[in-house]
Amino acid sequence: MTELDTPAPAEQFFSEQSRAALADASRKLAERLQAHTDALLAMTGDEDNATLFDHNAALEGVVEDWNDAVFEHTGTTPLLLDDSIEDEDDEEAEPDQVISVVSRFDLRVVDLDVLLEAGRAAQERHPAELDETGDHEPVDTAEQAIYEISREVGEAWFELPGVEMVAGARAYVVPEPPFEPLDADAEDVVTELIAPNGTATHAETWA
Repeated sequence: MTELDTPAPAEQFFSEQSRAALADASRKLAERLQAHTDALLAMTGDEDNATLFDHNAALEGVVEDWNDAVFEHTGTTPLLLDDSIEDEDDEEAEPDQVISVVSRFDLRVVDLDVLLEAGRAAQERHPAELDETGDHEPVDTAEQAIYEISREVGEAWFELPGVEMVAGARAYVVPEPPFEPLDADAEDVVTELIAPNGTATHAETWA
Protein backbone atom coordinates (compact mmCIF):
# COMPACT_ATOMS: atom_id res chain seq x y z
CA MET A 1 0.00 0.00 0.00
CA THR A 2 1.28 3.47 -0.90
CA GLU A 3 0.54 6.11 1.71
CA LEU A 4 0.49 9.87 1.42
CA ASP A 5 3.73 11.64 2.29
CA THR A 6 1.79 13.97 4.61
CA PRO A 7 -1.34 12.28 6.00
CA ALA A 8 -4.36 14.55 6.14
CA PRO A 9 -6.38 14.95 9.33
CA ALA A 10 -8.35 11.81 10.08
CA GLU A 11 -11.65 13.69 10.09
CA GLN A 12 -11.28 14.22 6.34
CA PHE A 13 -11.53 10.47 5.80
CA PHE A 14 -13.48 7.44 7.04
CA SER A 15 -16.81 9.22 6.70
CA GLU A 16 -20.11 7.46 6.17
CA GLN A 17 -20.24 8.86 2.65
CA SER A 18 -16.75 7.65 1.73
CA ARG A 19 -17.49 4.26 3.31
CA ALA A 20 -20.62 3.81 1.19
CA ALA A 21 -18.78 4.94 -1.95
CA LEU A 22 -15.97 2.46 -1.34
CA ALA A 23 -18.41 -0.39 -0.75
CA ASP A 24 -20.17 0.43 -4.02
CA ALA A 25 -16.89 0.72 -5.95
CA SER A 26 -15.68 -2.60 -4.52
CA ARG A 27 -18.92 -4.33 -5.53
CA LYS A 28 -18.65 -2.98 -9.08
CA LEU A 29 -14.99 -4.01 -9.27
CA ALA A 30 -15.78 -7.57 -8.15
CA GLU A 31 -18.62 -7.86 -10.67
CA ARG A 32 -16.56 -6.37 -13.49
CA LEU A 33 -13.57 -8.55 -12.68
CA GLN A 34 -15.69 -11.71 -12.73
CA ALA A 35 -17.34 -10.69 -15.99
CA HIS A 36 -13.93 -9.89 -17.47
CA THR A 37 -12.55 -13.26 -16.41
CA ASP A 38 -15.56 -15.12 -17.83
CA ALA A 39 -15.17 -13.28 -21.14
CA LEU A 40 -11.47 -14.12 -21.38
CA LEU A 41 -12.03 -17.78 -20.54
CA ALA A 42 -14.66 -18.01 -23.25
CA MET A 43 -12.31 -16.67 -25.94
CA THR A 44 -10.68 -19.06 -28.40
CA GLY A 45 -8.34 -16.62 -30.16
CA ASP A 46 -10.53 -16.23 -33.22
CA GLU A 47 -12.30 -13.14 -31.92
CA ASP A 48 -11.71 -9.60 -33.18
CA ASN A 49 -9.08 -7.82 -31.05
CA ALA A 50 -11.50 -4.93 -30.63
CA THR A 51 -13.62 -7.14 -28.37
CA LEU A 52 -10.69 -7.81 -26.08
CA PHE A 53 -9.75 -4.14 -26.01
CA ASP A 54 -13.29 -3.21 -25.01
CA HIS A 55 -13.20 -5.67 -22.09
CA ASN A 56 -9.82 -4.35 -20.96
CA ALA A 57 -10.95 -0.73 -21.14
CA ALA A 58 -14.07 -1.47 -19.11
CA LEU A 59 -12.03 -3.15 -16.38
CA GLU A 60 -9.47 -0.34 -16.35
CA GLY A 61 -12.16 2.26 -15.73
CA VAL A 62 -13.65 0.32 -12.80
CA VAL A 63 -10.20 -0.22 -11.27
CA GLU A 64 -9.48 3.52 -11.43
CA ASP A 65 -12.83 4.28 -9.77
CA TRP A 66 -12.09 1.78 -6.99
CA ASN A 67 -8.59 3.24 -6.48
CA ASP A 68 -10.10 6.72 -6.17
CA ALA A 69 -12.72 5.47 -3.70
CA VAL A 70 -10.01 3.94 -1.48
CA PHE A 71 -8.17 7.25 -1.46
CA GLU A 72 -11.31 9.22 -0.62
CA HIS A 73 -11.95 6.89 2.33
CA THR A 74 -8.42 6.29 3.70
CA GLY A 75 -6.08 8.86 2.11
CA THR A 76 -4.04 6.10 0.50
CA THR A 77 -3.80 4.75 -3.06
CA PRO A 78 -3.21 0.97 -3.32
CA LEU A 79 -2.36 1.11 -7.05
CA LEU A 80 0.17 3.49 -8.64
CA LEU A 81 -1.62 3.64 -11.96
CA ASP A 82 -0.04 6.88 -13.24
CA ASP A 83 3.52 5.65 -12.68
CA SER A 84 2.82 2.55 -14.76
CA ILE A 85 1.69 4.69 -17.69
CA GLU A 86 4.83 6.86 -17.49
CA ASP A 87 7.07 3.78 -17.50
CA GLU A 88 5.37 2.50 -20.65
CA ASP A 89 5.89 5.85 -22.38
CA ASP A 90 9.61 5.78 -21.52
CA GLU A 91 10.01 2.28 -22.94
CA GLU A 92 8.36 3.29 -26.22
CA ALA A 93 10.64 6.30 -26.78
CA GLU A 94 12.82 5.75 -29.84
CA PRO A 95 16.54 6.54 -29.66
CA ASP A 96 17.93 9.44 -31.68
CA GLN A 97 19.31 8.57 -35.11
CA VAL A 98 22.94 9.59 -35.61
CA ILE A 99 24.88 9.66 -38.90
CA SER A 100 28.58 10.57 -39.01
CA VAL A 101 30.02 12.15 -42.16
CA VAL A 102 33.82 11.96 -42.38
CA SER A 103 35.82 13.53 -45.21
CA ARG A 104 39.39 14.31 -46.26
CA PHE A 105 40.74 16.35 -49.18
CA ASP A 106 44.40 16.58 -50.17
CA LEU A 107 45.16 19.76 -52.13
CA ARG A 108 48.19 20.94 -54.14
CA VAL A 109 48.90 24.69 -54.31
CA VAL A 110 49.97 25.64 -57.83
CA ASP A 111 49.64 29.43 -57.58
CA LEU A 112 50.02 30.80 -54.06
CA ASP A 113 49.56 34.47 -55.03
CA VAL A 114 46.19 33.78 -56.67
CA LEU A 115 45.08 31.72 -53.67
CA LEU A 116 46.11 34.42 -51.16
CA GLU A 117 44.31 37.13 -53.12
CA ALA A 118 41.11 35.07 -53.19
CA GLY A 119 41.45 34.35 -49.47
CA ARG A 120 41.85 38.02 -48.56
CA ALA A 121 38.85 38.98 -50.68
CA ALA A 122 36.75 36.28 -48.99
CA GLN A 123 37.81 37.56 -45.57
CA GLU A 124 36.69 41.08 -46.43
CA ARG A 125 33.31 39.88 -47.66
CA HIS A 126 32.78 37.42 -44.79
CA PRO A 127 34.99 38.46 -41.84
CA ALA A 128 35.51 36.07 -38.95
CA GLU A 129 35.57 37.10 -35.29
CA LEU A 130 38.45 39.42 -34.43
CA ASP A 131 41.45 38.05 -32.53
CA GLU A 132 42.65 39.36 -29.15
CA THR A 133 44.35 42.37 -30.74
CA GLY A 134 41.17 43.44 -32.52
CA ASP A 135 42.64 42.66 -35.93
CA HIS A 136 41.70 40.05 -38.51
CA GLU A 137 44.00 37.05 -38.86
CA PRO A 138 46.39 37.94 -41.72
CA VAL A 139 45.89 35.88 -44.86
CA ASP A 140 49.53 35.10 -45.63
CA THR A 141 49.50 31.29 -45.84
CA ALA A 142 47.77 28.82 -48.14
CA GLU A 143 45.87 27.16 -45.29
CA GLN A 144 44.60 30.51 -43.99
CA ALA A 145 43.39 31.46 -47.45
CA ILE A 146 41.59 28.13 -47.92
CA TYR A 147 40.04 28.54 -44.46
CA GLU A 148 38.69 32.02 -45.31
CA ILE A 149 37.28 30.89 -48.66
CA SER A 150 35.62 27.85 -47.09
CA ARG A 151 34.06 30.01 -44.35
CA GLU A 152 32.39 32.10 -47.02
CA VAL A 153 31.21 29.51 -49.57
CA GLY A 154 31.36 26.17 -47.75
CA GLU A 155 33.29 23.25 -49.21
CA ALA A 156 35.15 24.86 -52.08
CA TRP A 157 37.62 22.05 -52.69
CA PHE A 158 36.81 21.78 -56.39
CA GLU A 159 36.97 25.52 -57.19
CA LEU A 160 39.81 26.94 -55.09
CA PRO A 161 41.81 29.50 -57.08
CA GLY A 162 45.42 28.42 -57.60
CA VAL A 163 44.78 24.94 -56.18
CA GLU A 164 44.49 21.45 -57.66
CA MET A 165 42.89 18.54 -55.85
CA VAL A 166 45.20 15.58 -55.36
CA ALA A 167 42.50 13.32 -53.93
CA GLY A 168 39.35 13.47 -51.83
CA ALA A 169 37.07 11.06 -50.01
CA ARG A 170 33.88 11.20 -47.96
CA ALA A 171 32.13 8.42 -46.04
CA TYR A 172 28.68 8.29 -44.41
CA VAL A 173 28.70 6.07 -41.32
CA VAL A 174 25.85 4.83 -39.12
CA PRO A 175 27.54 4.48 -35.69
CA GLU A 176 27.25 1.33 -33.60
CA PRO A 177 27.98 0.82 -29.88
CA PRO A 178 30.32 1.69 -28.39
CA PHE A 179 29.85 5.14 -29.97
CA GLU A 180 31.92 8.12 -28.86
CA PRO A 181 30.42 11.38 -30.20
CA LEU A 182 32.76 13.92 -31.76
CA ASP A 183 34.12 16.27 -29.11
CA ALA A 184 34.04 19.73 -30.71
CA ASP A 185 35.91 21.14 -27.69
CA ALA A 186 38.81 18.68 -27.84
CA GLU A 187 42.27 20.23 -27.53
CA ASP A 188 43.49 18.17 -30.51
CA VAL A 189 40.56 18.18 -32.93
CA VAL A 190 42.59 16.22 -35.50
CA THR A 191 42.21 13.11 -33.34
CA GLU A 192 38.43 13.49 -33.63
CA LEU A 193 38.48 13.36 -37.45
CA ILE A 194 38.20 9.59 -37.77
CA ALA A 195 35.26 7.42 -38.71
CA PRO A 196 33.42 6.04 -35.65
CA ASN A 197 32.71 2.38 -35.12
CA GLY A 198 29.78 1.52 -37.36
CA THR A 199 28.57 0.71 -40.88
CA ALA A 200 29.58 2.84 -43.87
CA THR A 201 26.44 3.21 -46.00
CA HIS A 202 27.78 5.47 -48.75
CA ALA A 203 31.20 6.67 -49.94
CA GLU A 204 32.50 9.20 -52.47
CA THR A 205 36.03 9.59 -53.83
CA TRP A 206 37.72 12.12 -56.11
CA ALA A 207 41.11 12.04 -57.79
